[in-house]
Amino acid sequence: MTTQTAKLEYFKIILNKGLCSSLFKERPQDYKDLMLLFTKHPEYPYKTRDVIDINITQNTLNKKAFQFNLIRNNGDIEDISYRYCIVKHKDNHCFLGAMRTCIKPQITAFRNTNLSICEICGKTENIHIDHIYTFKNLVTDFLLLNPNKPTIFNQNTDNQHIFRKEDANFANKWFQYHKLNATLRPLCAKCNLTRKK
Repeated sequence: MTTQTAKLEYFKIILNKGLCSSLFKERPQDYKDLMLLFTKHPEYPYKTRDVIDINITQNTLNKKAFQFNLIRNNGDIEDISYRYCIVKHKDNHCFLGAMRTCIKPQITAFRNTNLSICEICGKTENIHIDHIYTFKNLVTDFLLLNPNKPTIFNQNTDNQHIFRKEDANFANKWFQYHKLNATLRPLCAKCNLTRKK
């Protein structure tokens, strides 16, 4: 599999074999191939932390399609896109990654000081922290005030994009802006992924 098209087709075939509760047990070669592919995910290794299995379920947004889900040793389940590991990302990806990493302490603090119960349906499994006024909109509004955004980034030990020391002023402004303007809430994965943005 040398071309992007060939890779996409190969993993599409794996996905479209249909529902599977445990690739690790039922289709070990597919499991190995996917775990290797997922090392190419932009949020690796954080995305695949503590993964012990992968399953295939109906897609949350399109019931006629399937999706891969990571299963972690604590029982948490999180969807993952194989396409995201293959298709070349836009230049803006690194910038948005650094923006997310910068405000991660705020997200963690919110998670640690609030009940892990979905605000919409009341479920307690696979809780995401959601921006009521979307993250994308916050970034857009911030850039109207601070248009000279960085274009070069470093990576931390988790291979996440971070701002360089040279851009500390921009990062600090964003951190404070997010702290003042973001309104967060806990949502389960299904409610978060299916809500109108």
